Amino acid sequence: MKIFVCGDSFTYGGELDDRTLSWPNLLANRMNATLNDTSQRGSSNQRIVYHTTKHFANNYDLYIIAWSEYARFTFYKSDNDLETAFTPSLANEIYEKESYFKDWGKTLYKHWYNELFAFKQWLQQIILLQNLLRDRKVIMLNTFPNNLEHWLADESEFISSVKHLINFNLMNDEQILAEHKEIQYYINLIDTSIFYKWRKFFIAQLCIDHEVGPGGHFLDAGHAKMAKLIYDYA
Repeated sequence: MKIFVCGDSFTYGGELDDRTLSWPNLLANRMNATLNDTSQRGSSNQRIVYHTTKHFANNYDLYIIAWSEYARFTFYKSDNDLETAFTPSLANEIYEKESYFKDWGKTLYKHWYNELFAFKQWLQQIILLQNLLRDRKVIMLNTFPNNLEHWLADESEFISSVKHLINFNLMNDEQILAEHKEIQYYINLIDTSIFYKWRKFFIAQLCIDHEVGPGGHFLDAGHAKMAKLIYDYA
């Protein structure tokens, strides 16, 4: 059996002393499977789509997609093709002290980041990847809540629910409700049955009940728990 996994640091095994104790590795061991874990620290959903599509031809027996924050972006540096993550905190172990990284990152999030469109693009990414994997065994799950309780509010509550997430002063009620309609359209296209507890679970929840490192990632016990959850589900 061959397993493909893609996610961010919570799947990669950020802050573990031994990455063989990450939950994908523990899961593969329990399932007596070989593993290709393409997860990376700070991974964006854009990156997850790229790497899953890149490895699609390998025809894995199980694909596990651990969606990240929709506020993240991945770029490829022009002089070395290095895959570089941009997150709202602008934490990057290679470039975070470089002025060109910090200055451009601040510009990106101040002037070019739009919460509404980032969320809608993430929904589109889910749809595109689920359609690519429609004939494969796949488990999707969320690493973070991604404000789903706000974005997926009923129409009667939508305006009050998302007003802190959108350019509220630039849109009238009719325009905001049109956005609600578009979001619902995407949600209806998503097969939530392939998710592990859609809207009820996200990986980072395990930080509540398990030891975490200085960077906020759960450690060995959390990974063991996560591996068991997916093993029992699969």
